[in-house]
Amino acid sequence: HWGPLLYKTKVNHERRNKILKMCEKATQSSVQDLAGHIKKELELPALKIFNILKPYFLSYARVQTDDYALKPLPILKMESAWVNYMKKGEFNPPHNHDGILSFVLFLNVPDQLKKENEKYNGCSMGPGAIEFRTGISAPNSHSFFPKEGDIFIFPSTLEHWVFPFKSDVERVSVSGNLHEPTKGGAKK
Repeated sequence: HWGPLLYKTKVNHERRNKILKMCEKATQSSVQDLAGHIKKELELPALKIFNILKPYFLSYARVQTDDYALKPLPILKMESAWVNYMKKGEFNPPHNHDGILSFVLFLNVPDQLKKENEKYNGCSMGPGAIEFRTGISAPNSHSFFPKEGDIFIFPSTLEHWVFPFKSDVERVSVSGNLHEPTKGGAKK
């Protein structure tokens, strides 16, 4: 435990495929509501995404209370969900979200991007990585190069960003925000 509870697990193949099929049908742009420098970001049906991912949110809640003895989460409702089709040179700058919890699920991580990241020689996690940071005066961060099916669930206020890459491929991820049912807000 290094600060906020950052939960990483794997979404099973069946659930990933259901979400991928929803992504293929998405048409409504979310670009104007999001922090990313990504051309193709599309709105998804939040309730349907929530129902598919509900076991993972419940697992996060159990870990929060049972393993870390933190305050139980209130009842939450997913207010927004979207898919990012990230291409060469695109990125998500440092940002956080609104609501109580947020998540990022990686649906497709092309082999060419994996190879680019493996060849990277530097002090960061490298091309295509996601980084989470807490702290102001002495930042503390954790970085990951995501694999297909990886889901990260975290407090919406946890700052994070996604590194650009040079490979001429498209990586697909889904994100969303959970709020208390009586509260809402714009997605970020």
